[in-house]
Amino acid sequence: MSRNLKIYIGFFVLLLIAMIVNDISKPKPLDWSPSFGSNKKIPFGTYVLYNEMNTFFPNVEIDKVHTTPYEHIPPYDFNNWYYDWSEMQVKSENFQETKKTYFFLNDYLAIDEESCYRLLDFVENGNTIFMVANSFPIILEDTLGLASYAGFSVGGKISFRMANKNLSHFKYKYDKHITNSYFSKFDTLNTTVLGYNITNFDKKEENINFIKVKYGEGHFLLNTQAYAFTNYHLLESNHYKYVGNCLSYLPNDKILWDEKSKAGIELIDSDLGFIMSKPALKYAWFTGLFALLFFAIFKAKRRQRIIPIIKKPQNSSIAFAKTIGDLYFQEGEPKDIVNKKITFFLENIRNIYMLDTQNLNDEFKKRLSQKSGVSYDETNRLINYIVRIYNVKNPSEGNLKILVQMIEKFKTNRY
Repeated sequence: MSRNLKIYIGFFVLLLIAMIVNDISKPKPLDWSPSFGSNKKIPFGTYVLYNEMNTFFPNVEIDKVHTTPYEHIPPYDFNNWYYDWSEMQVKSENFQETKKTYFFLNDYLAIDEESCYRLLDFVENGNTIFMVANSFPIILEDTLGLASYAGFSVGGKISFRMANKNLSHFKYKYDKHITNSYFSKFDTLNTTVLGYNITNFDKKEENINFIKVKYGEGHFLLNTQAYAFTNYHLLESNHYKYVGNCLSYLPNDKILWDEKSKAGIELIDSDLGFIMSKPALKYAWFTGLFALLFFAIFKAKRRQRIIPIIKKPQNSSIAFAKTIGDLYFQEGEPKDIVNKKITFFLENIRNIYMLDTQNLNDEFKKRLSQKSGVSYDETNRLINYIVRIYNVKNPSEGNLKILVQMIEKFKTNRY
């Protein structure tokens, strides 16, 4: 391992250790976002409430619901209606199942229209809905004949009290992280007041924050103080008693805990979005990117020397023969020059056209004419002249010139 590589690796390891130490030693900021999720331990989560529900309802089954009410509550088959003469009521076989309580808790319940109608049918046939929110779906408010005022967080003190003195005569005081939300209108014929906000202690200004609305065979229990049910207030002073008094109005039916209509629900629409939402995965992601960057800069170079291009060995015999021929021509020996010219030409034919030049017969002439593209007559004259002059003992310079001219003409006319 080279010295530079060791330095790069050491620098990368130190950088990684520094990131980890910085993350561990850095104080985590408190998350005050309104989550209301049952698995959230932040101030405005509902981890404490959900895990204490079995304390309030020891023999009641509690199921989490991660879908909309429209998806979770099956549609009712109105073909099975019948008239119960003993109770003088129209009933359906669908509704003879165990009664349930649907539990909603959020700062604002954004429930779709179809789900609202499914909830109305759900309550109408003997079930209960417990909703805690600063405001409620318009369809439910219009159907139940009520209106709510979603107040802002109050800076001063606010108190809650229960309408039923038998439950508690205390006033539960809140001085921060609470809203002055209340019901500004409701149907007095079908509504029972269960609790109040008190905002002006001198003038005793009270607004209704908790009601029970009869609808069909069931009831809506509506409370406007969502933040009072969060972790922050359940662990503060005696505020858990207020929540216990509110929950005392629930029947001992199976509870459907809504996890869909939450402000803090994580909507992850991509793999990268999920990674960035988790601190540990985010650091791992950036660490991997840094590692890839270091590799690209320092280790993606060619680690082997460039292999030089080795040229194909040249056949120097042809050039040698040509050089010797020119030498003999200068010395005035035509026979030797003729032989060298013929040798050079035939060697050239063998290399270019891959023909055997041992036997310069008619078959050779035809094949040479076909491969070179030179006419057969011209090829035939050249080969015949080569054979004839090769056998001449003392050719003249004129014979040599004719040979050279015929060879050059052949080279010019060939492919």
